Amino acid sequence: MDNIQVFMRIRPLSEDEYKRDRTTESAVRMLTDSTVSIPSQRTENFTFDFVGAEDCTQEEVFEAVGKRAVEQCMQGYNGTIFAYGQTGSGKTFTMQGARDEFTGPDDELRGLIPRCFEHLFTRIAEEEARYNGRVKYLCKASYIEIYNETIYDLLDPLIRTCALREDIKKGIFIDNVTEETVQDPNEAYSVFVRGTTSRHVSATSMNRESSRSHSVLMLIIQSLTQMDTGLTEIRESKFNLVDLAGSERQKLANTSGMRLKEAANINKSLSTLGNVINSLVDISNGRPRHVNYRDSKLTFLLRDSLGGNSVTFIIANVSPAMCNDAETASTLRFAQRAKMIRNKAVVNQDMQGNVPQLQAEISRLKLQIAQMRSNGSSGMDSSLASSEYTVSPYPETVVSNDPGGIG
Repeated sequence: MDNIQVFMRIRPLSEDEYKRDRTTESAVRMLTDSTVSIPSQRTENFTFDFVGAEDCTQEEVFEAVGKRAVEQCMQGYNGTIFAYGQTGSGKTFTMQGARDEFTGPDDELRGLIPRCFEHLFTRIAEEEARYNGRVKYLCKASYIEIYNETIYDLLDPLIRTCALREDIKKGIFIDNVTEETVQDPNEAYSVFVRGTTSRHVSATSMNRESSRSHSVLMLIIQSLTQMDTGLTEIRESKFNLVDLAGSERQKLANTSGMRLKEAANINKSLSTLGNVINSLVDISNGRPRHVNYRDSKLTFLLRDSLGGNSVTFIIANVSPAMCNDAETASTLRFAQRAKMIRNKAVVNQDMQGNVPQLQAEISRLKLQIAQMRSNGSSGMDSSLASSEYTVSPYPETVVSNDPGGIG
């Protein structure tokens, strides 16, 4: 089991914050490359997997988080990247880049999402070339937002609402959500931009274009490999890129009317996320707890990302301003608790073929395990040793009881 990985990013001080604080002194003190504190809040030290200072570049964020997540998805693991922080802390800039200014792969300000697209399709082209046509990839994209606890399909021209469902085979899914096949980074980014224009955003005192909803860009990455035995190996990973709406205090954001209602729903949803994380931390520490995933659409949809079958990264975005030190400390406490959660990621893998081929493959694997055991091989892959394959009721499919058993 692997813990959730946490990356902290400190954005530069804004002009409004300087006018308010009348100082360029940062509320965040960097003690080491991975440890910080908030002296004005008398906090404990916070240690993360990586800390990006105010001069941290988009490329550095991608190398530390996005590239690693894409590589895991290419191997068949599910992956999730969350951007978390108070409103105006730089979450959307981190994920998307400078709004409406993306000019292509030479744009240094482009965010994590376009960079992940570029790396994903570069890796797909490399794998297909390396296996000389024996490996084929299919990538599908969906894009939704959760606004006032309602799910909207951002790729549907009518921006219709969707329902969350749970199925014994499919797990948790969004019913009838639009899925579009994408074949290169430009197509993927075009889908992303089209959905982004439909998101709920508005101005507050803290952010000129504050996201009023959680957005989730979902990629399904499927590979089919023709093996020498005549079988087909299928791997399928889900890659979620999540831009959370920012937590905000009404006094600082100066919200009212509909904006205030939106803020209440945002804070309630983030509070549920915090409660889920607290329960999962207790479980990691050996204390039995019920995890209330169903208390919000966000936590129910992303249940696998929190304590389940996913390699998960959280980017904690913070402001360096003294006037935001309490919110910054709150964000870092959230991120530090999340870092203690242990996920159980496995390779999502199945085999297809006719019945004789499947039976021959099962026999080969059983013989291989028996030989390893008889030789007393201490280096035997434990996942291989514990894997059991059976022919399913469907004549063309063999089902692994341990999806990560064979790589």
